[in-house]
Amino acid sequence: MAAGIQVPALPTVVLGGLPGPPRWASRLAALGLDVVCSGSSADDAATWRAAQEAEPHKPCKAVAVDRAAAEELAAEGCRLVEGAAVPDAAYRLSASDGVVAAVSGTHDRVEDLNDVARVVVRAARGLGAANIWVAATPGLDGHPVEVVERKLAALVEGAHQARLAIAKDQFDLT
Repeated sequence: MAAGIQVPALPTVVLGGLPGPPRWASRLAALGLDVVCSGSSADDAATWRAAQEAEPHKPCKAVAVDRAAAEELAAEGCRLVEGAAVPDAAYRLSASDGVVAAVSGTHDRVEDLNDVARVVVRAARGLGAANIWVAATPGLDGHPVEVVERKLAALVEGAHQARLAIAKDQFDLT
């Protein structure tokens, strides 16, 4: 990736905020997400830096509410920004950038990992696995932590199953 961010095919990420204080980076890494974040619905340099320091070997996303916030985050070293407008030094992550909404933040039903995998495989076959992000959509901050963790576990395992299915497809072709 041009911004120097290393992610696997079908990287898993959470969009929007998460419940409670913005101290989610280590919890997201333990759940197996490829991209971590603070969990704040609006990051500043301090929340992003704390998340980055908690998981220094993972790509760390920040949420910017406007261009000025995105520029502040980029000046701190953030290269993956969720928001409407970001500086050239950062990669913009938004719903229009190949995001597959595999887990919904708007309802509390925990998705079945097989359903997540099917959604991801279908999208990857259409767009190419290298062109999509596997995401939980905004709204998770309105749910209990236990529900959010189960939804994110389904996201991670579903993406893993999708990677296996796509690898099998590629192997079968050769």
